[in-house]
Amino acid sequence: MTSDDGQPTSAVSDIARKMREDWDRRAHVDAKYWVAATAEADDESYQESAVKDAAALLEGLGDAVGPEARVLDLGCGIGRLAAELSGRFAEVVGVDVSPQMIAVARRMHAQKPDVRFEANSGVDLAGFADGEFGLVFSYSVLPHIPPDVLEGYFLEVGRVLREGGLFRFQFWIGEPHAAAAADTLSIRTYSRAEVDRMAADGGLDIVSTETIDYFDPVLKMHPVWVNARRVRPPARSVTPPAPREATTHISAEQELEYGLLLYLAVKHGERGEIEDAERVIEQALRLDPSRPEAYVQWATWRIEADDLKGAVTLITEMNTRVPDSTHGWLYRAQFCEAAGDLRTAERALDKLAALQPDDPELVEQAAAIRKRLRPL
Repeated sequence: MTSDDGQPTSAVSDIARKMREDWDRRAHVDAKYWVAATAEADDESYQESAVKDAAALLEGLGDAVGPEARVLDLGCGIGRLAAELSGRFAEVVGVDVSPQMIAVARRMHAQKPDVRFEANSGVDLAGFADGEFGLVFSYSVLPHIPPDVLEGYFLEVGRVLREGGLFRFQFWIGEPHAAAAADTLSIRTYSRAEVDRMAADGGLDIVSTETIDYFDPVLKMHPVWVNARRVRPPARSVTPPAPREATTHISAEQELEYGLLLYLAVKHGERGEIEDAERVIEQALRLDPSRPEAYVQWATWRIEADDLKGAVTLITEMNTRVPDSTHGWLYRAQFCEAAGDLRTAERALDKLAALQPDDPELVEQAAAIRKRLRPL
């Protein structure tokens, strides 16, 4: 039996729905960026990251998994790593909570008959048989998953792995760092004791870890690769997370996603890809219309394109959404003066003055505009 959205009813929960909607939304904007998150945010760096990370995945396996194995990529996204494993194993199956990601993966890798992609519920691996895989791997996925869903996945991985099979996954192990329960983007870190417990519940023994050559300046730690071997059946069956409110407004998650969208838009802009830049920055404004940065950046591109009217429209919207932004009223005055709408420019300066700005440079700029509007 399935729900109205095609997911197994036994596995559908509020958090699963939010996970699917969040990653569908991100994939719709730029699937490659959201699964690779390279500093360059372009196709070339995406492919380079796929080759590099797949090589690290294989190097850490050594000869522990033979070419006859069937492999499961948990949280495959658009098949960034799964596609790189084509020809190395009997079959690679990628699963992801986002049907949008899966649709892109199928289009991108249709020429690889030994790699296939399936959308899953986001909370279990229903549809795969016990002991079906010799290797399950996951890269840059598990630390973003809500904790109760994560614990269930360790049980499910232990179920679908054959005896002696390997679970190789990227993780952050150190001082625990939490996030909101329904946050699907922020990184969570776990103590080694917590990782050992979740692995043991899944019938897995951790046999090795390897430090990844990246230091996160916020978390102040390196991520690791973990190899865990399936040595016994899981301690219990997975149960779906209890339904609960999974609000779409989670401040830390929203702030992170907004910032990443703004960064992506700026990278497009730097390469002269203004249509893509504006498409991405529009998504940032849909996500959080109460922040000024995206309005200012978009208006800047409109000015560069000699679209003063478009710039005024954007800053006017910013004034409505962020009425306490002194810079917003200054830009409104500047743009309206340039457009010859002196009355609106003066009203914008009045709004600015009422906010009593304490930035001397801003005050000086406003005074200069006022003087031009009211010459002696």
